[in-house]
Amino acid sequence: MIHSTIASLIEKSCAAKADACFVADEQQSLTGTDLWARINATAATLHAMNIAKGDVVAFYCGSSVPQAVTFFACLVSGIIPCCLHVRETPDRNRKNIVYIKAKKIFADPELLEEAAALIEGDHVVSLNENFIRGPRVEISTDLTADDPALILISSGTTGVPKCIQHSQKTLAATAEFGPYSYDCWSAGDSTIVIMAPSFAAWIHTVLPFTFIQGRIQFGGGFDPAAFLKTLQDEKITLAPLVPTVWRMVMAAGPENYDLSHLKTAFFSGEPGSASLVEDLQAKICENVMTSYLASEGGCASGVIAGSDILSVQGQAASTGQVVKAGEVRIIDPEGSFNNVLAVGEIGEVALKSASIAAGYFGDEALSQERFQNGWWRSGDLGVIDENGLLYVKGRLDNRINTGGIKVYAEEIEAALLKHPAVQLAAVIGVADEKWGQRIEAHLVVTNETPPDDILAFCLDQELLPKTHLPKTIHFHDALPTGPTGKLYRRGLTEAKT
Repeated sequence: MIHSTIASLIEKSCAAKADACFVADEQQSLTGTDLWARINATAATLHAMNIAKGDVVAFYCGSSVPQAVTFFACLVSGIIPCCLHVRETPDRNRKNIVYIKAKKIFADPELLEEAAALIEGDHVVSLNENFIRGPRVEISTDLTADDPALILISSGTTGVPKCIQHSQKTLAATAEFGPYSYDCWSAGDSTIVIMAPSFAAWIHTVLPFTFIQGRIQFGGGFDPAAFLKTLQDEKITLAPLVPTVWRMVMAAGPENYDLSHLKTAFFSGEPGSASLVEDLQAKICENVMTSYLASEGGCASGVIAGSDILSVQGQAASTGQVVKAGEVRIIDPEGSFNNVLAVGEIGEVALKSASIAAGYFGDEALSQERFQNGWWRSGDLGVIDENGLLYVKGRLDNRINTGGIKVYAEEIEAALLKHPAVQLAAVIGVADEKWGQRIEAHLVVTNETPPDDILAFCLDQELLPKTHLPKTIHFHDALPTGPTGKLYRRGLTEAKT
């Protein structure tokens, strides 16, 4: 690692990017010099608010230049930011605010009323342009590598949200190793960030581009046509989205836009497929990459696959091989970190790297269970094949016990998606007196297709055994997703209760 703190990395990158555009949104763009001046001015404002090193503040907002400036001001001041999920329930956000002991909430102007309802007293501050402007005051906070730097709240799509604690050094490692996931290393590279800052994908994209001094274009919302136009007009070189959202973009006529500046079309968050890779290469960019990234793991433990891996028959669902200096192993879910399984056996994915989180904020017992000697056990099921490629098979908590047989939702979804008419698929287990849990599928299809035809396809193609076939198939115009477009199974489960 070059930098022991994310604070020193930000300062150095701003100096190197002095006269060129570093960050931008629809309202403004800032050079490196401008960005560092705004960071210092905002840090001074935070100090004037009696917010000091070690204090926690919450963000309730989308991605923008004011949000990024304020977020960076926290990192270089030793203040610990924690971004709330704006689409989370108010009750859960209130509980999270109390749990992390946030002193202030920084909110977008249009979200001030919602934010004010989450916290007692006058503790909500508007993230407007005036807030990040002011006289420059040099920051002189002494920070160490192990100082707490960030709290990430997991989305809770598969269970109770956790508060993941990162340090100055783990964020620096994510910044420095992130470019491996995107094959973007130049200050001439640029990316578009539309995901909310509450998601780890934000730091997994923004921090690496801060490290390489690339240009970061923030977007406040998502529209497929507007996304394509931004790629064209801003000459973006890296476009990162989850597969569900990529399919929306590819249905919006990408052939009508000049995407020749793109170097990488990146997807993560869900397993890929041969059709997804082929469509991305044909319609978006020849170079397609994916990476297995986790909130707790960071980019130094990313498992990466490029077109050289994804284009090989049978390897489109692979996440590839672990990044340089990282380690990955498959362990017995019921055993210790040392119970490593053989090649080809499915078990729990464990990761080790310089960017592994320090632990879970306020939960020492869970931290000791999941983090040991630099390793972290993910709760994801995976297998490493004879070529050393990792395939993620699902979540331990997405296991469905039907008639005494344990199956995984993602395994069934992958099979259903191979049907030519199936565009999106989600599988859940529903309580059933006979089976214990009944497998039910929720699909979005391109044309009207009888359920029996889809089930017969899975059997005829030997994609699933009879025991794994859904008992019921529901058809929808759309499936519930989180702010990044990632499948939100809990929405389907809650709809059944």
